[in-house]
Amino acid sequence: MTPSVPMRNAITFSPMPNPARRSLREIGWIADLAVVAAILFGVMVILQPSWVGLEVIEASAAATGGHTTTSGPWFLFPLILLTILLCAFRASRHAERFAHLLREPFGVLILTLSAVTIEVALVIGVMLTGPQQDDVARNAMFAVLMMIMNGLVGIALVAGGLRKREQTFNVQSTNAFLALITGISFIGLVMPRLTVSRPGGYMTEQMELFVAGASLGVYFAFLVLQSSSHTQMFTHRADGDEMTATVEATDRSSKSGAIWNAVGWLVAALLGVVLLSHSLGGLLSTFFARRYLPGAFEGVVIALLVLLPEGIAAVRAALRSNVQRTVNILHGSALSTIGLTIPAILAVSLVIKRPVELGLSSPEIGLLAATIILSMLNVSLGKSNLMQGITHLMLFAMWIALLLD
Repeated sequence: MTPSVPMRNAITFSPMPNPARRSLREIGWIADLAVVAAILFGVMVILQPSWVGLEVIEASAAATGGHTTTSGPWFLFPLILLTILLCAFRASRHAERFAHLLREPFGVLILTLSAVTIEVALVIGVMLTGPQQDDVARNAMFAVLMMIMNGLVGIALVAGGLRKREQTFNVQSTNAFLALITGISFIGLVMPRLTVSRPGGYMTEQMELFVAGASLGVYFAFLVLQSSSHTQMFTHRADGDEMTATVEATDRSSKSGAIWNAVGWLVAALLGVVLLSHSLGGLLSTFFARRYLPGAFEGVVIALLVLLPEGIAAVRAALRSNVQRTVNILHGSALSTIGLTIPAILAVSLVIKRPVELGLSSPEIGLLAATIILSMLNVSLGKSNLMQGITHLMLFAMWIALLLD
């Protein structure tokens, strides 16, 4: 009698979805309808702001640099903030659905690019509608770097360490991410503070064009290599079987429809963020000014809106012992933040003739250097543990203390 051999990639599906899955699907449809309502709300705020009590105030050039500020009823700012957060969560959810239908690293690229789209839209919205603040983009990018490389990485490593003592990942991919993050952050966030052509953290137009071109060129070179000849660097052997099984188990006839469905709702969610960000700048500045909070917290709010959905996905991956996906999501987001946001912001500043201060302060440069050095030391063995996460969280707490100092 021949012993039965289990098929390697055989996956059995129940003919009817369980009640929990059906409930989640219904909740998803309700959330998507809320995204449609958010788009209509964003259009109404732009075309007829008086309908929601939004007042556009023309201030003098001496007070705000010639830009308008906005004010409205007390509930309008939290309503817009929560609506943007809802759209960001749905964008992340549909990007993750799209990602599961593609093989790595294309799936993670969709996640990171959708997050960058949200960040650029929010930063530009604050720049165009808020008062004259040249450091909004810098504060947002540095907040994203600190939240990702210390906060979210620390939380993910602690969560994974509590679930499983040690987890392995591909050292080559992490080293590649860190090398690119170091190079682009140095020319985009450190060098503007060290150059003498313009005082402070500003750059000349020639230097801005070089930094934008270099950042964009290096990032797109990375995308080409990641999606072609160096694909294996960004996957882990333990994750390959699961991915293959998932792809083979998906019905090809329904896969195309699922992809278009995910893409359509992803674009809708991103459109909602773009429309609502148009009114965020003035409301955000007014909110912090009335509470005497430093302007750097505007960047923190933008970073939270961008990273909260992705951060949850990264921590979930760590809890599933898939630290490689955690590394790809978080470090990929950090790289795309500086690799794409810097050129986009510099291009907008040149078009609207508004200077942008990208150079970090001395304490921020020191904290960025410590973060990169610690990250390189922690990934050198290709294993993650609880202690590594604790050290990253220590630097994250230092950044919070620096904001409040």
